[in-house]
Amino acid sequence: MHHAFTIRALLKQLPVRVESATAYGDRLLLGTATGALLIYHVAETGRDKPPTLTLLETRKSFARRAVEQLGVIKEAGVLVCLADGMVTLYDLHTLSSATPLANTRGAHIIALHTGVDHIDGIPTLVSKLATYGKRKVVVLEWRDAEFYKSFDYSAAEKIVAMQFAAPGLLVLSTAREFLTLQLPRGQWDDLFPADTASLRTVAGGMAVGRGTEASDATAGTPAPANTWGSWALSLAGSSADVHTTIARMPGDKLLLCHKDIGVFINSAGKLCRNEHSEPMIFSRAPTGITYTSSYTVAISHDPGPQSQPPSSGSTVDSLPGPRFNVEVRNIGTQMLVQTLHLAEEEPAHVFNGAGGKQVWAIGPHTVWRLMAMPIQQQVEDVLEAEQYDEAISLVAQSDNILEAEKEELTKKIRWLRARWLFREQARYEEALSEFTDLGATPTEAIALCPERIAGELAEETTDAESVAEGGGSTNGDEPPAAAPQTDQVVWKEALYAIMRYLTEHRRWLQQAARDAKRELEYVVRVLDDDEDSEYDEKDPDSAHRAQRPSPADDEDDGALPHVRLKRLAFSLEQMEIPVAAMAQVVDTTLLKVYLECSPGLLGPLLRVKNYCDVEQSEGLLLEHKRYLELVDLYHGKGLYRNALQLLQTQGIAADSGSLHGTYATVRYLVRLPADQFELILEYLRWPLQSGQSRIPQQPPTEDSSGSSNNDDDDDEDWPAPAAIVSTIFADDRPAAQAFPRPRVVSFLRQSSPTLVVQYLKYVFETWHDESSALHDDMVAAYLDMLDSTDLHDGDAEPGLRQQLQQFLKSSRHYSPERTLARLPDDRLFVERALVLSRLGRHEHALGLLVFSVASLSRAEQYCVENLAQRPDVFVLLLKLLVSPPPADVIDNEAEEIRAGRLEFPGAAAQPTEQTRVQIHRQCVGHLLSTHSQSIPVAEALPLLPADMSFSHDMFVYLRSQLCTLDQDMRTKNVVRGLAAAEDLQARRQLSYLQSNSVVVSETRVCPDCLKRIGSGTAFVIVPSKRAKGHVVVHYSCWQRGQSVARATNGREASDVSTVSIEKISAGSDVESPAMPRVEIKWA
Repeated sequence: MHHAFTIRALLKQLPVRVESATAYGDRLLLGTATGALLIYHVAETGRDKPPTLTLLETRKSFARRAVEQLGVIKEAGVLVCLADGMVTLYDLHTLSSATPLANTRGAHIIALHTGVDHIDGIPTLVSKLATYGKRKVVVLEWRDAEFYKSFDYSAAEKIVAMQFAAPGLLVLSTAREFLTLQLPRGQWDDLFPADTASLRTVAGGMAVGRGTEASDATAGTPAPANTWGSWALSLAGSSADVHTTIARMPGDKLLLCHKDIGVFINSAGKLCRNEHSEPMIFSRAPTGITYTSSYTVAISHDPGPQSQPPSSGSTVDSLPGPRFNVEVRNIGTQMLVQTLHLAEEEPAHVFNGAGGKQVWAIGPHTVWRLMAMPIQQQVEDVLEAEQYDEAISLVAQSDNILEAEKEELTKKIRWLRARWLFREQARYEEALSEFTDLGATPTEAIALCPERIAGELAEETTDAESVAEGGGSTNGDEPPAAAPQTDQVVWKEALYAIMRYLTEHRRWLQQAARDAKRELEYVVRVLDDDEDSEYDEKDPDSAHRAQRPSPADDEDDGALPHVRLKRLAFSLEQMEIPVAAMAQVVDTTLLKVYLECSPGLLGPLLRVKNYCDVEQSEGLLLEHKRYLELVDLYHGKGLYRNALQLLQTQGIAADSGSLHGTYATVRYLVRLPADQFELILEYLRWPLQSGQSRIPQQPPTEDSSGSSNNDDDDDEDWPAPAAIVSTIFADDRPAAQAFPRPRVVSFLRQSSPTLVVQYLKYVFETWHDESSALHDDMVAAYLDMLDSTDLHDGDAEPGLRQQLQQFLKSSRHYSPERTLARLPDDRLFVERALVLSRLGRHEHALGLLVFSVASLSRAEQYCVENLAQRPDVFVLLLKLLVSPPPADVIDNEAEEIRAGRLEFPGAAAQPTEQTRVQIHRQCVGHLLSTHSQSIPVAEALPLLPADMSFSHDMFVYLRSQLCTLDQDMRTKNVVRGLAAAEDLQARRQLSYLQSNSVVVSETRVCPDCLKRIGSGTAFVIVPSKRAKGHVVVHYSCWQRGQSVARATNGREASDVSTVSIEKISAGSDVESPAMPRVEIKWA
């Protein structure tokens, strides 16, 4: 609670008993029990000083009996007086011209209302006076200060209280229920029926619990558990026990109070469930209620210093506590704000004046004025008590604060409330949601966390504000106790709340980055630099003293003061903060939170684009030994060398877990872009060297226990060089395809030519590279591999030579000259022959196959393969077999190789020259018989030696050649005959055309229209049976005849076989291409 009002007794020990009172302007009117009217002048002396009352006039014979009620209709200039069971109207200014209202005889309640009503669509100032007496409600109406009409309505039950909710709605109360009367129709409606079921339905399920239980407990009045049903049923008591009050509230609302429970309704007679979710429960049943802009002020009867038993049907248990008879509650929060005790005597009436700015309490012989405390002091008191909801409500409802300042003050209070919720109440989600609604920077929430999370943003907390990991506070006089286990759980909840808050804010920052926004607007707290705004924690009253108005402020009472609160000595400013800077703070803090509560989320954070501070994040991850996440951080920041150095260090270390070996390094190299090619080569040497050194040179040995020395898991951590090449270079990644291939080949050649072959095979087969240099490198790699295996021609051809020969045959992009220079002179004759064939040196290639390789089958296959390129290749082979080169051309080593490879059935190990000649001649016969179509007889027969026997193969060859010659001769004769026939046919056709010519001259006349066919006229030549020839007609005449023929259902107009449409050009002789049998001659 705080001090909202101070009480001042302005009039004491009046000689007469006051029965009623009202105030307007600077006048206070008191009606006495003797019928006199006391008129006082109210002089306001200052904001902190009570006003002075000066008796202006006493009208002793104002009424014959006690003045029961007084009211003022200021707009109509009327004073309403209820006395002696009748309402009398007086002129407000002169208090004369009494006008008794005879139709109000027996009245004991009056109600007044003035407002704007739309009558026939025209805004009209309407004032109404309602009276009740003798089961009748009388309503008088003034329109624009002129009396309009009087209405009478019958009431079925006795009315105990009534008040206008709107110009057209009167709310009344009986001893059993609340009613509404619609004006001017006179329709009565039950507002709250007396039966329990209906009342529960109307209440909408709202529980009547004491929302201000803590505050009421301070006053010594515990909160009972009430319900709408019990409140409604209590209306059914006797009228003597019923305390019913209907009071007007700000915002065109009414407070319907039965005993100690009140509910708010709006001008339409509906419950205000949105603004007031719970009923207002007073400490005692009020006897009178009024209001200010922020508070309800209720008066009640003080039972005395000793506790009294509760009255029958009361909903509040009376317990010992401080004495009071004035109760002040906040309208918005319904919290108990203050209780006051009027010691002089019990107050009988309470009302307000000056639009709710003045509150008067009237006793039988005393008049009190409730002086409102300055709004600055009230807000400061509430903030000091950490009642931030109360402060927000107070600022929102106060009419002493400029509207322009309300929003700013509310934001500041909400800002403090969010900090308080986080640090003191451990309501983290609510606090962070408040920061989000205020548009605060994430640094405000981060600064509330401990230093290990907030880092440099961490705030120095005071004893009253210190937060342990569990969110508990410590006493300033005692050292903080160790946080219990439950506090650790609470701190985890805080971390999860911060994590969700930062994650959501991170999404906003990412969206802003995608939208190319460079800056975002935030609300930033800026501390005031004014020395006068310093707040002394040891002296809270210093804030009150500092905010009291200066004498200059007292001069202008009508102006609202500028609110300056010491606890709100900061400003909230809209600032544009770079997205990148804020994202760095958010991501770095989020990483710290993940390390505390969810380490598994580090990977998803660091593997995508992030703004984590590298220096801070690196230290934290190394401290927690999160090496994989550190690699992801380096990669995301482009620090590839740092990541590779870390992987190499951990790969060598024996206790590095999943990073042990070269596998992690190889997998990371795959992630690098193509522009990091040099770095890839630099850090790939270590995995290749490690893989080659671990290739087993001998079978694995087993110890005495039978266990193998090789570990499969260890081999997976150290991949083989071939697997590394397949992963890094021979892959379908765009980066691998973009690598400079000559550099890759040069790098792999340093390790092993096998790796070069493996890489280039993938390049040629997958990417179809036709670079001559790479194909030459492929040949060189094969040769390097052959040199390392030390193979010779005499052995069975291994797979390497087969691969090399297949490549030399299939590839068309290597350089034959450079390849020939690389081949050795003493071996690899087959490969040399394949290269020579690419150079067109077939005779040399066949010589190598016949004499150096000594393989006639290879020579024959060579001829078959190169027949299309060199049609006389078989003739070259025959020439070599029949007339071998001189003996000195073949060196000794080649002779030994040739002699060793020749095998002759039944011959010695070293065949003689005669045997070789015989085999060669047999091969000649085989070639002539097998490939007779490819060996011309004119070139083959001169090469055959004279002493060569006429074998069956020779017979087959000659017969084949003779058959071929005969077939060629017959084919030529047939072709010659066909050509002569075609020539004769062309001549006959030409003769026929020349004999059927048509002459078109300038005098030619169309037989259809009998008009001349002149130059530039389109005509048609058609055959005619009647003319036994051809006729020339105009094209238009012929087309008309065709149309007539179609109209006569197919009757022929002419037998047209061909049609030609020409333009006549005088003096030209052009043959029409569309007339195959008609020649046109121009005159």
